[in-house]
Amino acid sequence: MVGASRIAARFNRLSVLGQACAIVAAATIGADLLTLIFYAIFFSDRLLLDLVLTSLIVVAVAFPLSYFFMGRSAKLVELAAELDRANRLDDLTGLLNRKTFLFQSRQMLSDHEEGEGAGMLLFIDADHFKAINDRHGHAMGDAVLQEIGAALTATIGEQDLAGRLGGEEFVVLLRGASPEKAAQVCERLRRKVKAISAIVGMSGREVTVSIGVSKHQSGQSLDALLLAADRNLYLAKANGRDRIVNTDGKLAAA
Repeated sequence: MVGASRIAARFNRLSVLGQACAIVAAATIGADLLTLIFYAIFFSDRLLLDLVLTSLIVVAVAFPLSYFFMGRSAKLVELAAELDRANRLDDLTGLLNRKTFLFQSRQMLSDHEEGEGAGMLLFIDADHFKAINDRHGHAMGDAVLQEIGAALTATIGEQDLAGRLGGEEFVVLLRGASPEKAAQVCERLRRKVKAISAIVGMSGREVTVSIGVSKHQSGQSLDALLLAADRNLYLAKANGRDRIVNTDGKLAAA
Protein backbone atom coordinates (compact mmCIF):
# COMPACT_ATOMS: atom_id res chain seq x y z
CA MET A 1 0.00 0.00 0.00
CA VAL A 2 2.85 2.38 0.81
CA GLY A 3 4.49 1.66 -2.55
CA ALA A 4 1.24 2.26 -4.38
CA SER A 5 0.73 5.54 -2.52
CA ARG A 6 4.20 6.73 -3.51
CA ILE A 7 3.57 5.83 -7.15
CA ALA A 8 0.24 7.66 -7.07
CA ALA A 9 1.86 10.73 -5.49
CA ARG A 10 4.58 10.81 -8.18
CA PHE A 11 1.96 10.36 -10.89
CA ASN A 12 -0.09 13.28 -9.55
CA ARG A 13 2.95 15.54 -9.65
CA LEU A 14 3.33 14.99 -13.42
CA SER A 15 1.90 17.41 -15.97
CA VAL A 16 -1.15 16.38 -18.02
CA LEU A 17 1.17 15.45 -20.89
CA GLY A 18 3.39 13.46 -18.55
CA GLN A 19 0.42 11.59 -17.08
CA ALA A 20 -0.90 10.77 -20.55
CA CYS A 21 2.52 9.50 -21.63
CA ALA A 22 2.82 7.37 -18.48
CA ILE A 23 -0.58 5.77 -19.10
CA VAL A 24 0.21 5.12 -22.77
CA ALA A 25 3.61 3.66 -21.85
CA ALA A 26 2.03 1.32 -19.31
CA ALA A 27 -0.69 0.28 -21.79
CA THR A 28 1.88 -0.30 -24.52
CA ILE A 29 4.10 -2.42 -22.28
CA GLY A 30 1.11 -4.45 -21.14
CA ALA A 31 -0.15 -4.99 -24.70
CA ASP A 32 3.32 -5.94 -25.91
CA LEU A 33 3.77 -8.43 -23.09
CA LEU A 34 0.47 -10.10 -23.93
CA THR A 35 1.40 -10.11 -27.61
CA LEU A 36 4.80 -11.55 -26.78
CA ILE A 37 3.30 -14.38 -24.74
CA PHE A 38 0.54 -15.15 -27.24
CA TYR A 39 2.66 -15.06 -30.38
CA ALA A 40 5.63 -16.82 -28.80
CA ILE A 41 3.30 -19.78 -28.31
CA PHE A 42 1.31 -19.73 -31.55
CA PHE A 43 2.84 -17.44 -34.18
CA SER A 44 6.50 -16.95 -33.41
CA ASP A 45 7.36 -16.16 -37.05
CA ARG A 46 5.19 -12.98 -36.93
CA LEU A 47 6.22 -11.88 -33.44
CA LEU A 48 8.33 -8.80 -34.30
CA LEU A 49 5.86 -7.35 -36.79
CA ASP A 50 2.92 -7.81 -34.48
CA LEU A 51 4.77 -6.28 -31.55
CA VAL A 52 5.37 -3.16 -33.63
CA LEU A 53 1.78 -3.05 -34.87
CA THR A 54 0.38 -3.58 -31.37
CA SER A 55 2.48 -0.73 -30.01
CA LEU A 56 1.39 1.62 -32.77
CA ILE A 57 -2.28 0.77 -32.29
CA VAL A 58 -2.11 1.25 -28.52
CA VAL A 59 -0.33 4.60 -28.86
CA ALA A 60 -2.76 5.83 -31.55
CA VAL A 61 -5.81 4.89 -29.48
CA ALA A 62 -4.66 5.41 -25.90
CA PHE A 63 -2.72 8.67 -26.17
CA PRO A 64 -5.53 11.04 -27.25
CA LEU A 65 -7.96 9.40 -24.83
CA SER A 66 -5.48 9.58 -21.95
CA TYR A 67 -4.57 13.18 -22.70
CA PHE A 68 -8.23 14.21 -22.84
CA PHE A 69 -9.23 12.51 -19.60
CA MET A 70 -6.09 13.58 -17.73
CA GLY A 71 -6.75 17.15 -18.84
CA ARG A 72 -10.28 16.98 -17.50
CA SER A 73 -9.00 15.45 -14.27
CA ALA A 74 -6.43 18.24 -13.86
CA LYS A 75 -9.14 20.87 -14.33
CA LEU A 76 -11.24 19.20 -11.65
CA VAL A 77 -8.27 19.23 -9.27
CA GLU A 78 -7.70 22.94 -9.97
CA LEU A 79 -11.38 23.69 -9.45
CA ALA A 80 -11.38 21.79 -6.14
CA ALA A 81 -8.33 23.77 -5.00
CA GLU A 82 -10.01 27.07 -5.96
CA LEU A 83 -13.19 26.11 -4.11
CA ASP A 84 -11.17 25.15 -1.04
CA ARG A 85 -9.32 28.47 -1.16
CA ALA A 86 -12.58 30.40 -1.56
CA ASN A 87 -14.05 28.51 1.39
CA ARG A 88 -11.09 29.26 3.67
CA LEU A 89 -9.76 32.67 2.66
CA ASP A 90 -11.05 36.20 2.41
CA ASP A 91 -11.19 36.99 -1.30
CA LEU A 92 -10.00 40.60 -0.91
CA THR A 93 -7.03 40.27 1.46
CA GLY A 94 -6.05 36.61 1.18
CA LEU A 95 -6.21 36.29 4.98
CA LEU A 96 -8.31 33.64 6.68
CA ASN A 97 -12.01 34.41 6.48
CA ARG A 98 -14.07 34.75 9.65
CA LYS A 99 -15.27 31.15 9.72
CA THR A 100 -11.84 29.62 9.14
CA PHE A 101 -10.08 31.92 11.60
CA LEU A 102 -12.54 31.10 14.38
CA PHE A 103 -12.33 27.37 13.63
CA GLN A 104 -8.52 27.24 13.54
CA SER A 105 -8.21 29.49 16.58
CA ARG A 106 -10.46 27.24 18.64
CA GLN A 107 -8.31 24.31 17.59
CA MET A 108 -5.17 26.19 18.61
CA LEU A 109 -6.62 27.03 22.01
CA SER A 110 -7.75 23.45 22.60
CA ASP A 111 -4.34 22.04 21.60
CA HIS A 112 -2.22 24.12 23.98
CA GLU A 113 -0.79 22.55 27.10
CA GLU A 114 -2.77 22.80 30.31
CA GLY A 115 -1.57 25.38 32.79
CA GLU A 116 -0.43 27.97 30.26
CA GLY A 117 -2.08 30.23 27.72
CA ALA A 118 -2.03 29.63 23.99
CA GLY A 119 -0.71 33.09 23.11
CA MET A 120 -1.83 36.65 22.45
CA LEU A 121 -4.78 37.96 20.47
CA LEU A 122 -4.82 41.27 18.58
CA PHE A 123 -8.10 42.90 17.59
CA ILE A 124 -7.37 45.45 14.84
CA ASP A 125 -9.63 48.10 13.33
CA ALA A 126 -8.82 50.56 10.53
CA ASP A 127 -9.48 54.08 11.80
CA HIS A 128 -12.07 56.29 10.05
CA PHE A 129 -12.41 53.75 7.25
CA LYS A 130 -15.87 54.98 6.20
CA ALA A 131 -14.36 58.41 5.56
CA ILE A 132 -11.81 56.80 3.22
CA ASN A 133 -14.59 55.15 1.23
CA ASP A 134 -16.69 58.32 1.18
CA ARG A 135 -13.89 60.64 0.11
CA HIS A 136 -11.71 58.42 -2.09
CA GLY A 137 -14.14 55.74 -3.29
CA HIS A 138 -14.65 52.07 -2.53
CA ALA A 139 -11.90 51.00 -4.93
CA MET A 140 -9.40 52.95 -2.83
CA GLY A 141 -10.95 51.48 0.31
CA ASP A 142 -10.44 47.97 -1.07
CA ALA A 143 -6.81 48.80 -1.91
CA VAL A 144 -6.26 49.97 1.66
CA LEU A 145 -7.75 46.76 3.08
CA GLN A 146 -5.55 44.70 0.76
CA GLU A 147 -2.46 46.53 1.97
CA ILE A 148 -3.46 46.08 5.60
CA GLY A 149 -3.77 42.36 4.89
CA ALA A 150 -0.32 42.37 3.27
CA ALA A 151 1.11 44.24 6.26
CA LEU A 152 -0.36 41.65 8.63
CA THR A 153 1.05 38.77 6.59
CA ALA A 154 4.50 40.38 6.55
CA THR A 155 4.43 41.07 10.30
CA ILE A 156 3.36 37.76 11.85
CA GLY A 157 5.07 34.37 11.88
CA GLU A 158 4.16 31.23 9.94
CA GLN A 159 2.68 29.60 13.05
CA ASP A 160 0.38 32.56 13.76
CA LEU A 161 -3.17 33.07 12.48
CA ALA A 162 -4.47 36.23 10.83
CA GLY A 163 -8.00 36.78 9.60
CA ARG A 164 -10.44 39.40 8.43
CA LEU A 165 -13.56 39.31 10.54
CA GLY A 166 -15.44 41.60 8.18
CA GLY A 167 -15.36 45.17 6.92
CA GLU A 168 -12.27 46.90 8.32
CA GLU A 169 -11.87 44.55 11.31
CA PHE A 170 -8.93 42.15 11.50
CA VAL A 171 -7.76 39.72 14.14
CA VAL A 172 -4.48 37.94 14.85
CA LEU A 173 -3.66 35.06 17.18
CA LEU A 174 0.05 34.92 18.00
CA ARG A 175 0.84 31.34 18.98
CA GLY A 176 2.75 31.08 22.26
CA ALA A 177 3.63 34.78 22.25
CA SER A 178 4.38 36.85 25.33
CA PRO A 179 2.94 40.33 25.99
CA GLU A 180 6.32 41.77 25.02
CA LYS A 181 6.29 39.92 21.70
CA ALA A 182 2.72 41.06 21.03
CA ALA A 183 3.71 44.67 21.71
CA GLN A 184 6.54 44.41 19.19
CA VAL A 185 4.22 42.95 16.53
CA CYS A 186 1.63 45.66 17.16
CA GLU A 187 4.13 48.46 16.80
CA ARG A 188 5.63 47.00 13.60
CA LEU A 189 2.14 46.66 12.16
CA ARG A 190 1.17 50.20 13.18
CA ARG A 191 4.22 51.58 11.38
CA LYS A 192 3.64 49.51 8.25
CA VAL A 193 0.04 50.69 8.06
CA LYS A 194 1.13 54.33 8.22
CA ALA A 195 3.01 53.78 4.93
CA ILE A 196 -0.11 52.55 3.09
CA SER A 197 -1.29 56.01 1.96
CA ALA A 198 1.88 56.44 -0.09
CA ILE A 199 1.66 52.89 -1.45
CA VAL A 200 -1.90 53.26 -2.77
CA GLY A 201 -1.48 56.91 -3.82
CA MET A 202 -4.02 58.37 -1.40
CA SER A 203 -3.27 61.99 -0.57
CA GLY A 204 -4.63 64.05 2.27
CA ARG A 205 -5.18 61.21 4.73
CA GLU A 206 -2.92 58.87 6.69
CA VAL A 207 -4.08 55.29 7.20
CA THR A 208 -3.91 54.20 10.83
CA VAL A 209 -5.19 51.33 12.95
CA SER A 210 -6.28 50.91 16.54
CA ILE A 211 -5.35 47.65 18.26
CA GLY A 212 -6.69 45.94 21.36
CA VAL A 213 -4.60 43.15 22.88
CA SER A 214 -5.61 40.26 25.14
CA LYS A 215 -3.63 37.38 26.66
CA HIS A 216 -5.09 33.90 26.60
CA GLN A 217 -5.46 32.28 30.00
CA SER A 218 -5.57 28.51 30.43
CA GLY A 219 -9.14 27.32 29.99
CA GLN A 220 -10.33 30.61 28.53
CA SER A 221 -12.69 30.35 25.55
CA LEU A 222 -12.09 32.08 22.25
CA ASP A 223 -15.21 34.19 22.73
CA ALA A 224 -13.92 35.47 26.08
CA LEU A 225 -10.49 36.15 24.56
CA LEU A 226 -12.06 38.12 21.69
CA LEU A 227 -14.25 40.06 24.10
CA ALA A 228 -11.24 41.10 26.20
CA ALA A 229 -9.38 42.29 23.10
CA ASP A 230 -12.49 44.09 21.84
CA ARG A 231 -12.76 46.02 25.10
CA ASN A 232 -9.17 47.17 24.75
CA LEU A 233 -9.80 48.08 21.11
CA TYR A 234 -12.70 50.27 22.27
CA LEU A 235 -10.34 52.01 24.71
CA ALA A 236 -7.82 52.59 21.92
CA LYS A 237 -10.49 54.25 19.79
CA ALA A 238 -11.91 56.24 22.69
CA ASN A 239 -8.45 57.65 23.42
CA GLY A 240 -7.91 59.11 19.97
CA ARG A 241 -7.30 56.11 17.66
CA ASP A 242 -3.93 55.12 16.17
CA ARG A 243 -3.37 53.52 19.55
CA ILE A 244 -2.41 50.15 21.03
CA VAL A 245 -4.03 49.12 24.30
CA ASN A 246 -2.31 46.22 26.04
CA THR A 247 -3.77 43.48 28.20
CA ASP A 248 -3.66 45.72 31.26
CA GLY A 249 -5.89 48.29 29.55
CA LYS A 250 -3.07 50.83 29.27
CA LEU A 251 -2.07 52.77 26.17
CA ALA A 252 1.14 51.48 24.62
CA ALA A 253 1.54 53.84 21.69
CA ALA A 254 0.25 57.10 20.28
